[in-house]
Amino acid sequence: MEPSLPAPDPQWRPRAVVFDCDGVLMDTERAWADVQQRVAEHFGVHLDERTATDMMGLSARDVARHITREAEAAASARGERAPSLDEVLEHLLRTEEEVVSQVLEPLPGAVETVRALARQVPVAVASNSTRAILDRKIAAIGLDDVLQTWVSADDVAEGKPAPDMYEQAVRRLGVAPEQALAVEDSPAGSSAAETAGMVVLGAPHGHDEPLRSHYLVDSLADPALTQLLRGWGLEG
Repeated sequence: MEPSLPAPDPQWRPRAVVFDCDGVLMDTERAWADVQQRVAEHFGVHLDERTATDMMGLSARDVARHITREAEAAASARGERAPSLDEVLEHLLRTEEEVVSQVLEPLPGAVETVRALARQVPVAVASNSTRAILDRKIAAIGLDDVLQTWVSADDVAEGKPAPDMYEQAVRRLGVAPEQALAVEDSPAGSSAAETAGMVVLGAPHGHDEPLRSHYLVDSLADPALTQLLRGWGLEG
């Protein structure tokens, strides 16, 4: 798989870096997929593989909206009361907290990469997680002391794939979007970063979904990342 966007000018260097969390820093995406399936089944909704893939990287509210729409249709067909969006979202967040809290481990290379970059440029996280869950994730992998900020779904009007989260992150870091690098693994996240005007480094960690990216590595443990950082003068 190759980058889908042309690389910036060879003289370009990141003045700040914003990381996605799930699937980039932590192996929580499989747990999140399990959460979605559990909640869908609870409300009588079937999520096929294609739908589950399409929802990868979406915020809890957007996932809840989809499940609510499907549950309304199913309930109408049965002549039953449909759940409200608030009911579905509450159940989703409660299930997420139970499931995801059991898998709060960093992915290989994640902590080392973030800490190395934070010694040289401002670093942040932008995640579709809620504030409470994102706080827990950041603390669990021990990065709360080096990140300048982290932006959650609760901090913006719309989560990814809207650009709000990345626009907020670079604003907090004090750089222009085109000066910042976003590190993403999902189509929703990479689209959000590109729309915000950032340079995107795809790190799909085994996913084969197409990403909108200017650079591409397998993960933060990929030796190709070391080469990129060396070229930018940011290694070590």
